[in-house]
Amino acid sequence: MLSRLVEEFSENDIEQFVITSQGTTTDFHYATINKYATIVDWKTNPEGVEQIILQNRKAPIIAWMYPAILLLHKLKFRLKTEHPVFWNIRHSSFRWNQIYQKLAVFTFSFYSRFKQPKIIYCSHRAKEVHEMYFFSKKNSVVIQNRLAKKQNSVPLEVNALDEKSEPFFIYVGRYDPIKGPKRLVKITHAFFLENPRINLKIAGSGWTIDKIPKQIQDRVFLLGNVKNIYSLYHSAKALLFTSHAEGYPNVLVEAVVSGTPIVGFEAGDSKLILDNYKFGYSVNTRSKFIDKLGFVLNNTISEDEKEEEISRQQKLLDFRITAQEYLRFLK
Repeated sequence: MLSRLVEEFSENDIEQFVITSQGTTTDFHYATINKYATIVDWKTNPEGVEQIILQNRKAPIIAWMYPAILLLHKLKFRLKTEHPVFWNIRHSSFRWNQIYQKLAVFTFSFYSRFKQPKIIYCSHRAKEVHEMYFFSKKNSVVIQNRLAKKQNSVPLEVNALDEKSEPFFIYVGRYDPIKGPKRLVKITHAFFLENPRINLKIAGSGWTIDKIPKQIQDRVFLLGNVKNIYSLYHSAKALLFTSHAEGYPNVLVEAVVSGTPIVGFEAGDSKLILDNYKFGYSVNTRSKFIDKLGFVLNNTISEDEKEEEISRQQKLLDFRITAQEYLRFLK
């Protein structure tokens, strides 16, 4: 999201500086951002950061999440500059055991009422949750990511990653409790018992075969991080979305502009995305999830119908709209 935003701002001839607090030149986004902005790391070059801030005393600053918000306000106070600091909030919810995170949010909520900053939320759900924690409701806006990731061209052999010729579902996401991996495994296990000619492909880090029940291990393929995920979207029978919490689920948008049917639980703004998508199904129970998978598997979508929906979604989810919304709010 950040790297794409920097690129779009650059096309508007805006000079940019990206300050990192734990950045590294080996980060896979570094090479992209470095083409369009000057990157300075606070830990290794604090003098360089302060010099940039002092030389651009009135430039707007987008502080990306809580540590950056705190750091930039401290620097602004100490250096006595006039920067408007925009808070960019990316989280939408917190699990019951995330006590430290909840306390931090409460602290920032009171700070927001004192500072009355302009706040950018990545999703409607993020805004709703933070205002429940008493964040200031003034000067805030929701700017959704839309399609931040550029689409790769899909090769002619879209089934190149297939281990077998059978149809398959796709799941995209690292192994993380908040992404609902146990939900995914239980649903897949139940569905596979009744549907023998379907596989599951998992794209994402952290997955190991021991996390999959032995009865279905031969039908689940762990791909790790996939470079051209769009070839999988175009080939899959459906994307399975099992997250417990999200802000703006980028994976859904990627599948939407590929014309991939999606069955998913409500998390973050997922329901808003799926309800506005012809082949999207938002469910709230495991049994309904399994029923929709059966419906998707047994109902083929014509290529004309798919192309028409892809064209509609590409216009709605054009990232240039997101960039322009940022520029208008920053003025």
